Amino acid sequence: MNPIMTAKRQLCRGRGLLPLFSSQTRSISSSTLLLSKLDQFRDPVSRERRFSEAVGRSWTVKELRRKSYDDLHKLWIVLYKEKNMLTTEAELCRRNAEYFPQPERRQKVKKSMGAIKIVIGERKRAGMSVMFGSVKKDEEGSKDE
Repeated sequence: MNPIMTAKRQLCRGRGLLPLFSSQTRSISSSTLLLSKLDQFRDPVSRERRFSEAVGRSWTVKELRRKSYDDLHKLWIVLYKEKNMLTTEAELCRRNAEYFPQPERRQKVKKSMGAIKIVIGERKRAGMSVMFGSVKKDEEGSKDE
């Protein structure tokens, strides 16, 4: 029998998400594992503390130009997780009719991710111009002969 269909049937019977995890993860405490996987989408800072603390600033394009490709990739992953966590927190606040603390964080993450896209685009265009610029020069040199 198809394991996915079996898991779907168990979900329909109200057994939760645990059958969807592999057999390796079921050997560990299931409830602990499920909570730890879901906790990455929650803000570890307490709600009261988030209301009182100031938020940092977004990354600028100038700062990101000095970073290596690997550093930009790691920063993108961190920002992506932060974006998912903030979206989760905003949805929980909406469901509970609560005020979302530090709403400016979402905009700062968005601006930082946009700045990374700009830097990667600049590098890509620079690489393409170097690669195709040398081809064009070679073609012009052969036409003159």
